[in-house]
Amino acid sequence: MSGGYVPLIFILLSCALASTLVPAILYYATRQGLYDKIDARKLHNGNIPRLGGVGIAFAFLITIVVMRLFQAPLADEFSELYKIWPILISGMVMFSIGLIDDLRDLRAMFKFIIEALVTILLMLWGFRFKVIMVPWGDGSLNLGLLSYPVTFLWIVGITNAMNLIDGLDGLAGGIAFIASLTFGTFFWSQGSIMSAEICFAVSGSVAGFLIFNLPPAKIFMGDSGSLFLGFCLAILPLLGQGETKAEIGIIAATTTLAIPIFDTFAAIFRRTRAHVSFFTPDKGHLHHILLGKVKSTGRALLIIYGINCFLALAALSTLFMSNGWSLLVKGCALIIIALFFGYINRGALRVGSLRK
Repeated sequence: MSGGYVPLIFILLSCALASTLVPAILYYATRQGLYDKIDARKLHNGNIPRLGGVGIAFAFLITIVVMRLFQAPLADEFSELYKIWPILISGMVMFSIGLIDDLRDLRAMFKFIIEALVTILLMLWGFRFKVIMVPWGDGSLNLGLLSYPVTFLWIVGITNAMNLIDGLDGLAGGIAFIASLTFGTFFWSQGSIMSAEICFAVSGSVAGFLIFNLPPAKIFMGDSGSLFLGFCLAILPLLGQGETKAEIGIIAATTTLAIPIFDTFAAIFRRTRAHVSFFTPDKGHLHHILLGKVKSTGRALLIIYGINCFLALAALSTLFMSNGWSLLVKGCALIIIALFFGYINRGALRVGSLRK
């Protein structure tokens, strides 16, 4: 199977699967009383089921396996699947940890240990940021042994950043949709077909879930969804490592995911100043502040989506600009977002803004 319609098939199939699975999960979770826990970070009232991540993860997995087996002879496709099975298995491990946490409440340290072990195994398998784009020489700088700590911080950091920002209807899902679509567009334009298909399967799965998660949300993704999507978004840029034209550099990936990254840094700063645990929930996140200013969940969501689209376009500038100009565009975008976060958080960064 080939042609420009293939990405659309991956998106439509995964979206159809997710939009079919999520209502069934919604019905089951409601019958079983599996509702989201309300804490200082949450904005909703009433009982809302929290297992939407099950629909996202299984829609993604089914799409990848079915489409890869359908596209070419069986032997060839098992060979192709073998190349990405560490990612599929690792993603399902992250999903399982999140699901258990949704049902049983796991200790934060236990989850971190599992995340760390999975990340280390993936790095040993070869999934690492090996180079960083620079505006001199041949345009790249080999990270050498630094690739290990850089990649470790990236995967664990992004996985948890998506978990932290999941506090507003449609927010984490929308960010995941835009980011995965951005990565998929890059890979597809560079001819890295299988990497693009994986990204588009994520996009479609999230789109199917968002039908039921946009305000007012009928279901939340829960930790099973936020940890799975956070892990996927951390891994997707690494899929093209080793393919000269299909490498998404860490700067482009950081630009695409700047909102959860900067929001996490702001949370760390807030909680450090307040001398409380990093895991202490509060209402100092970007979406809380915007909601307080615009007084509308929909407007706050559209503002964040708009910012995320701006960042995605900056990240994709590498497709139509020289390396030097693209780095300048991405650097300016990151500076603008940093200044925006500094301005918007000027009140929230006070110790007294933490609401325990």
